[in-house]
Amino acid sequence: MRQIRTEIHISATPEQVWAILVNFTAYPEWNPLTPGLRGEPVAGSRLTLPTTFIPGSSVTVPMRATVEEVTPPRRLAWRSNVIAPGIASSLHAFELTPDAGGTHVLHRETVTGVMAPVVWPMVSRFAPQFDQLNRKLKERAEALAAH
Repeated sequence: MRQIRTEIHISATPEQVWAILVNFTAYPEWNPLTPGLRGEPVAGSRLTLPTTFIPGSSVTVPMRATVEEVTPPRRLAWRSNVIAPGIASSLHAFELTPDAGGTHVLHRETVTGVMAPVVWPMVSRFAPQFDQLNRKLKERAEALAAH
């Protein structure tokens, strides 16, 4: 198992942050990693995730995923089979916890499977984009919470 793990504190309630995370149609307005995510935040549903591999680039690579967990306003997770189930797959998750008048967000990507060490170099390059996404989520949630 290999993992990108990022965290951020947001001065907004978990419900306010959650509303942003599950509003996939608004992702192009703020999400630099998967701006064109399409699908429904419902367990078992299929997602299309045009993913930006280069920060600031408009070039995306289409990926597919299945929503694995939707626990409002606590956890949203989807799984992509990078190669095939058991060979290499990744679990992308957002975990929200009430924290000091706001929300602690744990944002991670966990890669598993026998080929995880082979695909990890490609996946690990996303770490800076996870941090950027966290900052954009924070900006959006705090701006909305201020109104």
